[in-house]
Amino acid sequence: MARLVLASALWALLALPVQAASMPMDQPLTLANNITTVCTGIAQSKDDPRWEAYPVRIEFANAANQYIADVHVTLRQGSNVLADLDCPGAWVLFQLPKGRYQITAERRDAPQAPPASATFVPPANGQKRVVLVFKAAK
Repeated sequence: MARLVLASALWALLALPVQAASMPMDQPLTLANNITTVCTGIAQSKDDPRWEAYPVRIEFANAANQYIADVHVTLRQGSNVLADLDCPGAWVLFQLPKGRYQITAERRDAPQAPPASATFVPPANGQKRVVLVFKAAK
């Protein structure tokens, strides 16, 4: 009987939806698969020289090219979800292994707005800037 209760409890936990991790501002996080990320892009902290070492900079903007903050970000490589994060800033930076990636972002303050996405390959040198532009909600 105890095994049945334990198995039922474990099954219930596995059935719960995965919650996105909330990223702290300006504090690099190391994720699985040799990925490092940081949420930034607001005020003077966006000018921190450490951010130049990140080969990929994802920026979030509206149709008027104004920064948008507080987004939900999903990074995929093929069908594998590598990162599922909530970023309170206007940029997410990534240090990634070579490969082809897809980034999708959703506005947390306007869930009815369509998501923005792009596919990219990290550069061999320098920093690739990917701007995700959110269209106005209908």
